[in-house]
Amino acid sequence: MKKCIFLCLLLFSIYTYVSAHYNPPKTLVSTVTKNTILPLFTFTLNTNEEYFINIGGPYIVRNCNDGLSRPIFPCGSATCALTRRLNPHQCLPPQNTIINGSCACQATAFEPFQRLCNSNQFTYGDFSISSLNPKSPSVTFNDVNYLCVPTPFLKDFPPGVFGVLGLAPTALAAWNQLTPPRLGLEKKFALCLPSDENPMNKGAIYFGGGPYKLKNIDARSMLSYTRLIKNPRKLNNYFLGLKGIAVNGKRILLAQNAFNFDGNGNGGVALSTTSPFTTLRSDIYKVFIEAFSKATLDIPRANGTTPLEFCLKSTTNFQVPRIDLELADGKIWKVFAANSMKKVSADVACLAFVDGGNAPEQAVVIGMYQMENTLMEFDVGRFAFGFSSSLSLVNASCGDFQTQP
Repeated sequence: MKKCIFLCLLLFSIYTYVSAHYNPPKTLVSTVTKNTILPLFTFTLNTNEEYFINIGGPYIVRNCNDGLSRPIFPCGSATCALTRRLNPHQCLPPQNTIINGSCACQATAFEPFQRLCNSNQFTYGDFSISSLNPKSPSVTFNDVNYLCVPTPFLKDFPPGVFGVLGLAPTALAAWNQLTPPRLGLEKKFALCLPSDENPMNKGAIYFGGGPYKLKNIDARSMLSYTRLIKNPRKLNNYFLGLKGIAVNGKRILLAQNAFNFDGNGNGGVALSTTSPFTTLRSDIYKVFIEAFSKATLDIPRANGTTPLEFCLKSTTNFQVPRIDLELADGKIWKVFAANSMKKVSADVACLAFVDGGNAPEQAVVIGMYQMENTLMEFDVGRFAFGFSSSLSLVNASCGDFQTQP
């Protein structure tokens, strides 16, 4: 009996100590910056390493041009097999190599700006990220899987960009590795990409769910949710179900299957943080431009500028019709002037939608300009996508999010 009492007291003491000294992180968070050299957004890992955000990247890619040896994944491992399934469809499968007498897994990264493929060692190591918990302002994760690439592969990236943060709906993506169940974090991430209207403006990236504190409110209340669509031929992309596009409240006339996938997985409506503007297949673009042109007949025209073709004379009271992306489950992504018109000079603004040609990979690619100054939540656990309207409608911006404990 005494032994039992002693054991219970010991267990209670251990539990009390752990409860008092273990401070699980709340939401993991980092500031997002828009680069002025390439159209990309970056955030910080490991205190001072900047990573380019790519929601279509299957895993983390890290600069490893230091000559250090790193642990390997055996060629026959489940992790190596998974990298083959997630190999970028633009690239050939890699060939494995021998390191210290053992077969070491190689994986491939795709660099979207120069459209280059590069294969190298798939490995693992430690990564740290900041937290909103003041008692645990930084959290370190051990054995995070990543692709180790040499410097030449990232040579065209702006100075200070250390790697690529892959956030695709894949098991090896950063959102999954930085939200382990033992910490009670949800399998989701949220993005608010800053607008370039203010070069000093910052954005935010969150891992593990909210709250997303915007001034004095939790911005989760501003989100509308739609389901994400799975495409077995394109595992590394997020797709939305789109049933129509409206200009000034009137849906444009398109073929009934305009947004469908074909048998090769092409078509559909994808989200991208590597496409500067929303891209429409030519048949969709033509009808869309005609509708927008009719809705803006009272605004003087201006010459186009590559790649933006439809431009208007801008005035102090510049107003254009709203563009509605009508989603398959009845939700509407409302695109106002701040996200539809790109200022190119003091008195000219261009429609930030581009012609993607007759046979692009996707029917529509929703690009970065339409995402800026908007909160987006990728709830990968439920395969749902949450989105707000432009934060400017509530006199706020991405820079107003709390990113410090």
